[in-house]
Amino acid sequence: MRGVRQGDALASFLFNIALEKVIQDLGIQTRGTIFFKTVQILAYADDIDLMAPTTPGLSEAFLNLEKSARNMGLVINQEKTVYMYSGKDTT
Repeated sequence: MRGVRQGDALASFLFNIALEKVIQDLGIQTRGTIFFKTVQILAYADDIDLMAPTTPGLSEAFLNLEKSARNMGLVINQEKTVYMYSGKDTT
């Protein structure tokens, strides 16, 4: 057997440490609101929300997140990934 079992308290703790490192490596300012920065990131458990006022900004943030996660051995599940556009200009 390798690692810890899914659902084990230690698994959650270790995942949170790895996810915190991924977010820190992104270089995204985590304080403040979307009104004062180019990208906003929200994370809870294994769910991450990226928000940006422009599509190119969001695309860049997502690619950086994917690269940083891959460096930590984490993989983004494409089947569970959802994109939502909001606002007047959705291009």
